[in-house]
Amino acid sequence: MTGFAIDPERLTASGAALQSVAARLSSELVAFRAELAGFGSPWGSDDIGSLIGAAHDEVSSWAFECYQDALEELAAAGADVVDMSVQYVEGDEDVSRRFRGLLTERED
Repeated sequence: MTGFAIDPERLTASGAALQSVAARLSSELVAFRAELAGFGSPWGSDDIGSLIGAAHDEVSSWAFECYQDALEELAAAGADVVDMSVQYVEGDEDVSRRFRGLLTERED
């Protein structure tokens, strides 16, 4: 039977890295959105341009919402990994404390 080892420090570092990536991507998304807005309405204001602009606004709004949702999920996953690390440490400490208590009771 093969086992596996859990390294809480590496879990914490990995979770923090996921959160950091999410924050960095969020900043990049804000910058990209600002850059895109800086182009104004290059499709013009005639009838066809208005239709293109409306379609662009809807599609880009939906896309940015999807990106933001994905970033929030990534950040939440990072927080969950950090929390998992804390739970492993607490669980190990609890088991160790209980075994020490059993040993103390047995020695008495």
